[in-house]
Amino acid sequence: MFVLIALVLTFVLPDTTTFAASDAAQEEGTVGKRARPAARADGAQKQQGWTADDTAKKASGDTNSPDYVWSANRNESRITLRGAVPSEEDRQTALGMVKAHFPDLTVEEKVEVVETGLPREQWLAAVSFGLQQLAQMTKGKVRLTDGGLTVTGQALNAEEYGNIKKALAGTLPAGLTLKADGVRPPVADPFMFQADLGPNSLSLAGSVPSENAHKTVRDLSRQLFARPGLDDRLEVASGAPTDWDEAVAAALRALSRLETGKVALTGVSVSIEGVAPDEGTAVAVAYQLRRDLPERFSTSESIKWKKAAAPLNFAPRAMPSPDLAATVVPRIKPIPEDSRRWRSGALPPLIPLRTER
Repeated sequence: MFVLIALVLTFVLPDTTTFAASDAAQEEGTVGKRARPAARADGAQKQQGWTADDTAKKASGDTNSPDYVWSANRNESRITLRGAVPSEEDRQTALGMVKAHFPDLTVEEKVEVVETGLPREQWLAAVSFGLQQLAQMTKGKVRLTDGGLTVTGQALNAEEYGNIKKALAGTLPAGLTLKADGVRPPVADPFMFQADLGPNSLSLAGSVPSENAHKTVRDLSRQLFARPGLDDRLEVASGAPTDWDEAVAAALRALSRLETGKVALTGVSVSIEGVAPDEGTAVAVAYQLRRDLPERFSTSESIKWKKAAAPLNFAPRAMPSPDLAATVVPRIKPIPEDSRRWRSGALPPLIPLRTER
């Protein structure tokens, strides 16, 4: 009987070890869930510690920290100021500079006063210099970081682009160094280039994608054209199509084989017109241009050639005029057979008359 009761209790009552394991698992899970917020709290304390350290560095005048930043960001209708200023007085002074440079823009100011070891005059001079460059852009940003200046954006026009580049390459305010120059030229749409070859000069006008490209075009022009004058009116702009430099080089080489003429690039369309010394050269120039242009460029040609004309009479003093001796004909077409007979004196065949019966 005792044995039977023991067996019943064994099967009916749950194992105490199972309950213990389950409770331990639940406790462990609870402990784990509670431990995570503790970890976040530790991280938050650590983060607060970093912020406090940074604030202490700024307050002590430690400018080696990269966190002392002031920036001005301009778009079409607004300019936003962010970062730190040395004092309330400097904040007001910088704000006055901004309003003077951008009287028509809305100013959004998000700055805080944080002491710095930089001399006041030096910091204000750097801000003024940066704002002068930003005023010559349609959109852009100037950023001061511990005496280093970063300038990015797009210039208003080619003249302003040149002014910004000259200023950044020149003497900067005391204590200021240029960290990065990301200023882009204005966009030209469509992107146009033209070379006009006259009897005594070559004129270049339109846009080039960079100063390096400008120099390359000038050097190639001096190499290809034996002309005493070079009128260069090219301006740097953004928006050049891919393989623009190859297309311009091909166009200039083709133009150099003409006596006078013009080549123009508008986007990816190329046109050439002018006068060749003979028919063979005219045909060769058209073929050469089509062969040398990159695939995405299309071309149209209108090339004429010269044909010497006979003098009007054979008197000793009657010399052919230069204009007549260089008559330009666009095409040479064969004279019809009937026309040749008539000019030689032969009469055209008679048409028999019909007789009425």
